[in-house]
Amino acid sequence: MTSAVEQRPRTLTTAASKALGDALFDSPAMADLRARAAAAIETTAMPTTQERPWKYLDISTLDLDAYTPASSTNGFEAPAVEGEYAAVLRQVNGITISDELRAEGLKVVAFDRDGDPALQAVVDRALGTAVPFDRNRLTAAHYAFLRGGVLVNVAANAEVALPVRISRWYNGDHALVTPHTLIVTGANSRVSVVEDFRSSEDDILALSAVEILPGPGAEVRYTALHRWGTKTRVLNEQRTITERDSAVYGLSLAVGGAVVKSHIESSLVGRGSSSELFGLGVANGRQQHDFYTLQDHQGPDTRSDLLFKSALKGRSRSVYYGMTRVGLGARNADANQENRNLLLSKLAKADSDPVLEILTNDVIRASHGATAGPVDEEQLFYLQARCMPYPQAETMLVGAFLAQVLDRVPDETLRAELTEALEARLAE
Repeated sequence: MTSAVEQRPRTLTTAASKALGDALFDSPAMADLRARAAAAIETTAMPTTQERPWKYLDISTLDLDAYTPASSTNGFEAPAVEGEYAAVLRQVNGITISDELRAEGLKVVAFDRDGDPALQAVVDRALGTAVPFDRNRLTAAHYAFLRGGVLVNVAANAEVALPVRISRWYNGDHALVTPHTLIVTGANSRVSVVEDFRSSEDDILALSAVEILPGPGAEVRYTALHRWGTKTRVLNEQRTITERDSAVYGLSLAVGGAVVKSHIESSLVGRGSSSELFGLGVANGRQQHDFYTLQDHQGPDTRSDLLFKSALKGRSRSVYYGMTRVGLGARNADANQENRNLLLSKLAKADSDPVLEILTNDVIRASHGATAGPVDEEQLFYLQARCMPYPQAETMLVGAFLAQVLDRVPDETLRAELTEALEARLAE
């Protein structure tokens, strides 16, 4: 007897992948990558709860063929982006609606746009080098049906003063969306990229990937705003590979989505390179925000710092599993990771598991810590004793708790946007 899942027609087939690539006018290198990824769907396995990063999220019943790759905007027009930016690119369901470039030494282009052969060469050379297509069936499906890829390319010695803004909107019931962001920067360059993800209240599956490849001495700031609809499930891969003296600053804000699971890795290969990763989440209802991080110190004199915080209401859940690995060649490594969680209801739950793996005794520091608990009763009493009602007192203390991360955002405009998003979610 066959199940309903087995009877469902296949949608993520090799033929469908090739047809998408033909429609997007893939380059030969992109077509080859897409074909290999499509074949890997059949040979790679889905992640299981036996794998430590997937311990708290069981996707064994997730049927990828229940979703169809989004192919049109469904008549939706992405709202304009306000503010001053070096470049703005807006997409709906992976289709570019508009792109504006306002800075020298910077290129921001969609993979499927006809343009400079030199930029196409960058995509062909770099795509898939940080996040491999055959990591599991999810990454294979991502590359096989990749649509809406965006390249941010910065010339050597260019300092882009204003941030780059990528606005992504998704809609359509049972839509599969596969955003990909590729950031490649030249030596001694500076750039900040803000990526805003939003979706409708449809059942949407997002298989996304971010690859960050900073050149020697370069600095990249990347911010992901997860403001998805309440029925969207997000399975994200993000990885940075550093070169000598390069630095990456990553911030993930999660306030939307039914499930937002993000794997964020920093491979500190280059000598003297550094990574600072920050996370903020406010969840309500039955939302689950699930972060796995890897700070992988491979080269000497590398530094990493990490701080993830969440505030949980209703029956929501936060999961954090972080690994700091100091390899044999990572002499003088300096590493720290912290995860802090506030439980704002008796039914909310936080699982936290920071881990150290140190293979050399020549380290400056390797520390980690985690906490989970309610708002401090003494602090609440102090504020209420000064005539502040309980709801306002709790809100003030939660705001102070989250501000430890917000204060590390140097861009005042972005910090105000993050604060507004968090406050709006807390008020629900």
